[in-house]
Amino acid sequence: MYTDTRQWTLVIKPGQATRIRLICFPQAGAAAEQMRVWSSGLADHIELVVLNLPGHGPRRDEAPCDNWPSLLENTFTALDPWLGEPHALFGHGLGALLAYETSKHAQERFPQQTRHLFVSGCRSPDSLPRRPLLHSLPIAAFREAILTLGASPLEIPRGQNDLQSYERLLRNGLKLFETWYDTSSGCLDVPLTAFYGSEDPLATANLMLNWREFTGREFELIEVAGNHFFIKSQRQRLLQVINTHLGLLGDHPA
Repeated sequence: MYTDTRQWTLVIKPGQATRIRLICFPQAGAAAEQMRVWSSGLADHIELVVLNLPGHGPRRDEAPCDNWPSLLENTFTALDPWLGEPHALFGHGLGALLAYETSKHAQERFPQQTRHLFVSGCRSPDSLPRRPLLHSLPIAAFREAILTLGASPLEIPRGQNDLQSYERLLRNGLKLFETWYDTSSGCLDVPLTAFYGSEDPLATANLMLNWREFTGREFELIEVAGNHFFIKSQRQRLLQVINTHLGLLGDHPA
C-alpha cells in the first residue's frame, strides 16, 4: 500500500542543529497541529515530528484507520525515513500504543536508534481496559463520559454535523485504544518513562505500573497532576522531563 509520508508527518522544528528527533503520537481524536506548541518548550537540539493520522486535522476528509494491521503498516511506512537516525518516541493514550508498536518496529529495523520511549495516559500492554468500554456507549453516555475524563466543552464542536464527525472519529480511536492487547513483555531494549494523571480513571498508577515489564532497560513511573488530558495542562512538566532525558543524550549519541 502506498503511503504519502508528506501527509502522515508534520515536521514542526526543521532546520535546527538537530542531534536527536522527538517523534510524537497524539491521542485519539487529536490533530498533529495541536502539538505545535511543544516546539517552543523543547531544547534547540531536538527536532519535533508529529504523526498526522487520516481523519484528523487537514486530513479530516479521509477515512480514519479502523484496524491495527492497516494503521501500523501505514505508520511504519511513513516513519521509516525518520527512524534510521537517533530519535525518541512520545505518545499519549492511543498515541502511546502507537509509540510502543513503533519502538518494537524500530528496534528490529533500525537497532539502537530509539534512545527513549515516553508513554503517557495509557494502560500497560497487558492490562485490560476499564469497563464499560467507552467506544460502545450510547450517544448521551458517551458525551458525558468524555466530559468526565476532562475534555473541555469549548473544544467539542457545536455544529451538529461537526459534532457527529468528531464523535465518530473519537469512537474509532477509542475502539483501537480499548481493544488492543500485547503480551510481549521484556522485548524492548529502550529506557522507558511512563506518565499518568493523578485524576485519570483510564490510566491509573496500577494500570501503568506494569509498563516496567516491557523493557529490559531503565524504567520510571511519574505522576503529574490532572485528568486524562494532563498532556495539555502539564505540558511544561512533560517537556521538562523529556528535555532532561534527551539533553543527556544530545551531546553523546550512542
